[in-house]
Amino acid sequence: MIVSSDVEYWLKQANLPLPDRIGKAPEELLAYVAKVNNCTSADQLPAQVELNPDFLNDIRAAIADMPPVVLQLLDKPLLGVYLGRGLGSSAVTDVVAGPDGQILGLVTLMDADAFLGRTANDWASWKENTPFLSHSAFQVHLQIEAAENDNRKNAMQFLLLHEFGHVLTANSEFLPDWWIGSQKFKSTEEYSFLSLSWQITMNGDIIPLLRHDFEHRKNLHFYSDQQVAGDLIPGIYNALEKTGFSSLYAATNAYDDFAEAFAMYVHSVMMGKPYRLSIRSGDEIIMEVADYWSSPRSRSRKQLFAEYLGN
Repeated sequence: MIVSSDVEYWLKQANLPLPDRIGKAPEELLAYVAKVNNCTSADQLPAQVELNPDFLNDIRAAIADMPPVVLQLLDKPLLGVYLGRGLGSSAVTDVVAGPDGQILGLVTLMDADAFLGRTANDWASWKENTPFLSHSAFQVHLQIEAAENDNRKNAMQFLLLHEFGHVLTANSEFLPDWWIGSQKFKSTEEYSFLSLSWQITMNGDIIPLLRHDFEHRKNLHFYSDQQVAGDLIPGIYNALEKTGFSSLYAATNAYDDFAEAFAMYVHSVMMGKPYRLSIRSGDEIIMEVADYWSSPRSRSRKQLFAEYLGN
């Protein structure tokens, strides 16, 4: 949770049209990320970034092209999308509250450096490989756009769909609110998304149900130097296909599970865009992961999002 001393600033942001809630990260957002990175032993130091008009236009276009129902759901809770650099990941989303603890809304902070020189497919493949040591026999390739749409704007769109998934879980019946502390969590069954693949333990930890867990899952860390051997890639993705998780990132925790499934559902089912993941050794494709939304393992999530998004 980000506790802000400038409530009026955020209230003003919330009253702007959604495409205008974009800009340079306020210092208190960068200070918050620096504090989080320090607690997690990350060595990234967030900093301000000069706003490039083309970059801002890409963000606006990425948001504007999202389905209307998504924009309607975001209008009230989303305070804005802000840019920095050196965040330690492609983006961070969290709750903003006033000094009295009243929730003002949620913000997404994007790392501009993550998109320097990267198209949509470049960025998606780079991210998918971050849990693994480089220079291995295997690499992951992820296509999220057709060749004619493989650009920075669409890389940002997929990332923002993921982050907006986090926005929409706040104060929802899908998952426990992450900022309230596990002692205030309700039972697993009272959260409609959580109960699909996860459970709350007696001490408040959220862990996967046994049938959705797999070897090495707990050792997967995206955007981290805690990487596992790339030789494990085929086995890990084979194990993933036996779970209900929509992606490897989704398997890391319940909150990214929702955000990934939401992003992929809007991207693939509602917008008709590709999501094709393959494992390669050099130029040879040795494995292709089946389309998630066409597989029986997606059934419960597909039904949940169809009802939520009216699709």
